[in-house]
Amino acid sequence: MSLALVTIADRPDLATIIGAWTWNAWGRAQGETLEERIARVAARTARIGLEQCVVALIDGEPAATASLVAEDTETRRDLSPWLASVYVEPRFRGVGLAPVLVTAVEMAAWRAGFPRVWLFTDGQVGLYASLGWVEHGVLHDHGKPFVLMRRDHRR
Repeated sequence: MSLALVTIADRPDLATIIGAWTWNAWGRAQGETLEERIARVAARTARIGLEQCVVALIDGEPAATASLVAEDTETRRDLSPWLASVYVEPRFRGVGLAPVLVTAVEMAAWRAGFPRVWLFTDGQVGLYASLGWVEHGVLHDHGKPFVLMRRDHRR
């Protein structure tokens, strides 16, 4: 099994599949169209800074994704940037892709000079805590409570 990380900037052809994955996971519930989600993913082409989308390929096949974005919730526009849309295709779960992608997005944030990155989750607090993220309260997004977490860059 070979693992490679690419970005949407490197592989714009992957925007359609990543857009579909993340729309099915979250976008549909937020009232976003599939086309809008694909366009948002396709626009995450920064080489440094905001916005970026990282894709894990296993043996050349898309397996997982995560993004560095300016905004991930309307309720906390005062916070930026965000680790967003961490998604692993079901058949690739359990092999350690999420930590690899989270680290890749953190490194992208640190390279861009951001001192802190934010995320929110409703079911993966343990995963993120094991990677050095700390709880920072609760936020509500689309009427649902989530745990707000942050990761500070340690130089």
